[in-house]
Amino acid sequence: MMKRLAGPFVTGLVFLAPVILTIILLQWLAGYVTAALGPNTLIGGALARAGMLVTRTPELAFITGIGVAVLIVWALGLLVQTQARARLEGGLDTLLGRLPIIGSFYRPMAQMIRMIGGTPGGGMEGMAVVSVSFGAGTEILGLLAAPQLFDIGDGPRYLVMLPTAPVPVGGALLFIEASRVRHVPSLGVDDLAKFYVSMGTIAPAGMSTPTKPAAS
Repeated sequence: MMKRLAGPFVTGLVFLAPVILTIILLQWLAGYVTAALGPNTLIGGALARAGMLVTRTPELAFITGIGVAVLIVWALGLLVQTQARARLEGGLDTLLGRLPIIGSFYRPMAQMIRMIGGTPGGGMEGMAVVSVSFGAGTEILGLLAAPQLFDIGDGPRYLVMLPTAPVPVGGALLFIEASRVRHVPSLGVDDLAKFYVSMGTIAPAGMSTPTKPAAS
């Protein structure tokens, strides 16, 4: 009797699990956003003070400040979508990158965000998906960090990033013998990212396509 009663409940729970986990994840992220941008934080306080120019009610002032910030970001986004993007990014990189302490944090953070976001010139345009052989019957998908070969003393090597699952922006950079690296032209960087984020459960159709050697 207990099995008959619990069976449908467990089935329904499994069916709703993706929705529940998505809500939990969004709630977790919302907590971090609130902690970083709440009224009592530096950024949140600035938004509230900006809203005070419109209304004297603290709660409405904070909401108004957020609305103004959203409009500014939206307008900036329209500008960035034009040909002025490279000029704006270059000016911002020059301005913040030269600051003694802030620059050391800003430069790698900007490069990482642009790489993840697929920004033109963000670092992933020159990358290609490759398969790396580590012995008979063992292959690992990775990203060719640069098209050129390197020689650090033991012959030509490719620099390959081997991502980790489910966070593909992390991993290891390895110099790998050229003969062990094969291009996978049917897969893009986005396909590889989805494959790792899904823990291998979402396999791109292109994985069944024949590959060709990276080195001639």
